[in-house]
Amino acid sequence: MLSQPFGQWLVGTLGAFVIALGFYQFYQAFSGKFRKELNLTELSNTQAQWVMRICRFGLAARGIVFCIIGWFLIEAAKQSNAATAEGLDEVLQTLAQQPNGAWLLGIVALGLVAYGIYTIIQARYRRLVNV
Repeated sequence: MLSQPFGQWLVGTLGAFVIALGFYQFYQAFSGKFRKELNLTELSNTQAQWVMRICRFGLAARGIVFCIIGWFLIEAAKQSNAATAEGLDEVLQTLAQQPNGAWLLGIVALGLVAYGIYTIIQARYRRLVNV
């Protein structure tokens, strides 16, 4: 894609879009608007609070990963080098190589597990609307 006319711009725009998706994940996590999609009336207040915490943590971790992938795409566009465009595996390896990388990787891994739990919660407690 980088070798195509305007390929650098397309990859850079894609990277910016992925970063915007990451920030949207942050927005969802911190605004709590995702709760409108969930029917948590069956749960006690304590359980609902834990569900909200896990969901927020999962969405925030997913946002971090999206932002890092978007940054790699923008770097690939700037350098016009497709080899620098990296996926989830490379993002996690990059985190592991940072100072305190094991801790960072562990936190992101827990966050991605929390995101998996969020998707399970969505499957179980999703508010269905008749159309």
